[in-house]
Amino acid sequence: MSSLLPPPPAAVPGPRSRELLAAYEQVFYPGLVGDGYPFVATSKSGWTVTDVDGNAFVDLASGSASVPVGAGREDLVRPAAEALLRFGNEDSHSVFHEAMLPLAQRLLAIAPKGLTRVDISLNGTESVETAVRVMRRATGRPVIIGFLGGYHGETTTTASLGAEHHEIGRQLRGLGSGFVHVPYPNSYRSPFGPARPGGSGDPTVDFLRDHVLFHLVDPGEVAGVLIEPVLGSGGVVVPPDTFWPALKDMCAQYDWLLCLDEVKTGFGRTGAMFAADLWGVQPDLMCLGKAMGGGVMPIGALLGNERALSGFSDLATGSTWSWLPAACAAALAYLDVLETEDVLGNVRALHEVSASTLGPLVDRIPEVGDVRVQGGFAAVEFVRDRTTKERFPRLQDAVADGCLQRGVLVVSSTTSLNIQPSLVMAPDAYAEALGRVIDAIDEAVQAIR
Repeated sequence: MSSLLPPPPAAVPGPRSRELLAAYEQVFYPGLVGDGYPFVATSKSGWTVTDVDGNAFVDLASGSASVPVGAGREDLVRPAAEALLRFGNEDSHSVFHEAMLPLAQRLLAIAPKGLTRVDISLNGTESVETAVRVMRRATGRPVIIGFLGGYHGETTTTASLGAEHHEIGRQLRGLGSGFVHVPYPNSYRSPFGPARPGGSGDPTVDFLRDHVLFHLVDPGEVAGVLIEPVLGSGGVVVPPDTFWPALKDMCAQYDWLLCLDEVKTGFGRTGAMFAADLWGVQPDLMCLGKAMGGGVMPIGALLGNERALSGFSDLATGSTWSWLPAACAAALAYLDVLETEDVLGNVRALHEVSASTLGPLVDRIPEVGDVRVQGGFAAVEFVRDRTTKERFPRLQDAVADGCLQRGVLVVSSTTSLNIQPSLVMAPDAYAEALGRVIDAIDEAVQAIR
């Protein structure tokens, strides 16, 4: 049977990439060059990336999930290009343009019920930055509750709010005050037992109520909760169904705002338009970014209800390049794609491929501690020991390198091997790509034992 994928590369890096990377190391910040894949790209099309040596890679990273339906689609690029020719750059805070209102109206039309206002931002990080300021301004309270394992960006504020790994907030966390963290509701790594009798019904919320609010912070000082509804970079962790009603009840009791960071989960990645839709959660605020620009232009937004985003007008938000005409044109074109193509149906098919292909690894390979799948997200967590659940980053990185040598791009995050295919990738091609991932896992496991 003929392959649906490009052949694996002869060598990574190839000679031209090696030459260029050596030059990059002399010019760029070392942390930038050290974090990238060991090749230099020359083009990207659909779900493949081609490097300067002619090697083609299957893209299961999707630009950190910011390229939702493949690269270089003319129906997404052309509207942005035409807007660039008409406008160039314009500060949308000062000169409103004709694409702003239609985009805001369409976002609110597909958003969870109750969200009625839109603020503009350049990207997801800026959306979260704005959300933090809005929550404090709307409530007059200083403290925001975040979750261990969450990722919200790498500015001082967002790195202090996030807690995926201590490295991200190094030398920043001490500068960003007003954040309190509790463990994310992670069934595989929960530090809690079952929910206590007479409690909320959820152990994470019980801990928040019984310990954090008793020992650490007065609930009257809390502006609200900011959380990823499904952990993205932190390893595709899906909260149990008991979590959301218990959290919503707590927010209602103490008059807290609930803000969902849907920067990575929004616009189809989880198999629903927004991850909030999986549980029918109605947040007070919702942060958007990444996929919102269709993989063409950077853009973000903060959606809010009347209480959260309507009672004041004295808070300066966003930045000069927020909602450029070209970015709005690309976002509108992507919403057209979501309306006219069965993107969500394909994502659900990709989910089934991930579950059926990767799921059995838990029973077959002792070093695979957990496999988690949600729509177009998949994560494989490696452990040294099934009982202790000690993480095995050396094995994870070896698997990622094995995937690369087989011509497949995955993400070796701080917690797991993450896979994020194009939402419109053919399920058969995706299954073949995951076959290469499994080959890399088998090889790395045998080499390390």
